[in-house]
Amino acid sequence: MTPSDRPGNYWRLSALSVGIALLAAFVLLAGQRWQSERASMLDDLSVQAALIGANASAALAFNDEAAGVEILAAVRHSPVVVEAALYRPDGSRLVGYLRAGPAEFGKWAPMPGHVFSAREARFASLVTIEGRIVGSIALRATLAPIYDDLARFLAGFVLIALVAAALAHLAGRGLRLRMLDAERELERLALYDPLTGLANRRAFEQALDQTAARHRRDGNASALLYMDVDGFKKVNDMRGHQEGDLVLKAIGERLRRGLRSADVLARLGGDEFGAMLVGTGSPDDAARVAGNLIKSIAEPFETGGHLAYLGLSVGIAMIPADGDTAERFLHNADLAMYHAKQSGRGNSQFFSDRIDSAVRLRLDIESDLRAALRGNQFFLVYQPQVDARSGELAGVEALVRWRHPVRGVVAPMEFIPVAEDCGLIVELGQRVLSMACADIAALRDAAMSVPPVAINISARQLSHPRLCKEILLTLSAHGLHPAALEIELTESVAMDKPDEHEPILSELKASGFRIAIDDFGTGYSSLSYLKRLPVHKLKIDRSFVRDLPDNAESEAIARSIVDMAHALGLRVIAEGAETIAQVECLRAMGCDLLQGYYTGRPMERAALEELLAAGFRPPVPAA
Repeated sequence: MTPSDRPGNYWRLSALSVGIALLAAFVLLAGQRWQSERASMLDDLSVQAALIGANASAALAFNDEAAGVEILAAVRHSPVVVEAALYRPDGSRLVGYLRAGPAEFGKWAPMPGHVFSAREARFASLVTIEGRIVGSIALRATLAPIYDDLARFLAGFVLIALVAAALAHLAGRGLRLRMLDAERELERLALYDPLTGLANRRAFEQALDQTAARHRRDGNASALLYMDVDGFKKVNDMRGHQEGDLVLKAIGERLRRGLRSADVLARLGGDEFGAMLVGTGSPDDAARVAGNLIKSIAEPFETGGHLAYLGLSVGIAMIPADGDTAERFLHNADLAMYHAKQSGRGNSQFFSDRIDSAVRLRLDIESDLRAALRGNQFFLVYQPQVDARSGELAGVEALVRWRHPVRGVVAPMEFIPVAEDCGLIVELGQRVLSMACADIAALRDAAMSVPPVAINISARQLSHPRLCKEILLTLSAHGLHPAALEIELTESVAMDKPDEHEPILSELKASGFRIAIDDFGTGYSSLSYLKRLPVHKLKIDRSFVRDLPDNAESEAIARSIVDMAHALGLRVIAEGAETIAQVECLRAMGCDLLQGYYTGRPMERAALEELLAAGFRPPVPAA
């Protein structure tokens, strides 16, 4: 059934329903009116019989026919009475009156009461004088006036119904047109994205299935591009959803201009778009189109007087080779797009079994991570942090490790990114905090002097408004104070949303925690933001320490970080110090603290307890 058929059918059904309702209403009202008219006629006959009987009582008592005829003549003024008769006490007829037609009353009086037929009504009653019956009276009335009244009622009802039907038809015509427009709009909304005007996921999946079925018959091929806009979330966060919507519309326009008219472009949801390059069976051609689209989106977008710089990551699947349904094509292209993001964003990747295996491995890791959190498979190791001048122990960093029941100890670089992507990093971070506090409390119970323990905080944890309160609650549960911990967060996390993170970090500092920025030098810190953030320590990333002292560029970067930090009143710790040459170079440039294999390898709590019990021996000679 087409949209144009539905309103017509609806109107016909409505008209039929209204007609039936009107007919039922007429029957009900006509029946009520009929009953009312009959009752009214019966009352009139009763009153007339009483009046005539009162006047005719003497005539009946004295058997005066002349007086009876004169009295009955009065009924000729009644519009309904067509016959009347007076009867003696013995039931014989005294006199009668007949307006027209044959007489119906016989020589003997009818029984008192009333009788209605289809055409007339009959009424009979006794006539008395002081309680003594002197005779009876009978009246016969025609029902024609009632039928005339019902006919007028019907005519009026039909006239009103016709006027109402005409008005309803006019209103219904407008309603049908509006319903037809609404149907068409619903059809459009069901297949098109209201913001960009592009096809939506439903329409795109239909087109994919149709194209794949056609290619299985004709042997041709097409390409599917699954596109995700890099950096769009920042536009929404910083500029608001209104400007974000304008950017999405502009993205849709650029993508449309980069495709042929025969190609199908859709917004799949959020900042994800899909394009089907119809008839493009060459992977090289598909990669070329994807590259052009990436370049197009890399051009800045201007909204509200601001420039937004975005990127595009594209996953490519070939139709029909890389699937059998629209859902599978989209899934495989999505996997390829995810691989493009993992490969540095702003590029395109083709779906392959290798990518599928990599993603499956990631999903396996995610599943195993959930089991690991339930099964307490995580443990902590602690790496010493020493004073660069005295060589004394200044702190330790708590590092999480995963003891997998099948794979053994899994490196953090394999599971930490997965935990961050799937959101398990918050639960894992809380687990690390609890384990670290439990270890500190156990060491102190053993009369050990435990230096501050640094723990890492993820971006998701830092975005939680109750972060400080939760850390304080965990410390309190183990009888510890904020001075027992040092909070570490990476430079990229600290600078991602400085305006949002500043109050949370200020709350941590006000509660007594010391804060360090890890991996410093690998991001794009703003000095103004760095000055505002309540941190007390910068940790030079190991990538700058690794090439010391032979690489002049790395040495210059490390020295500039040390000088800048000291100028801001911050201490500096170098990560990844593994040789005496690196230690001497870092100490010469004024680095305050050292951490690396040279100063101490990561160790479990039992080894740390032995180290603290024996007294830490400085691996670095005092300056």
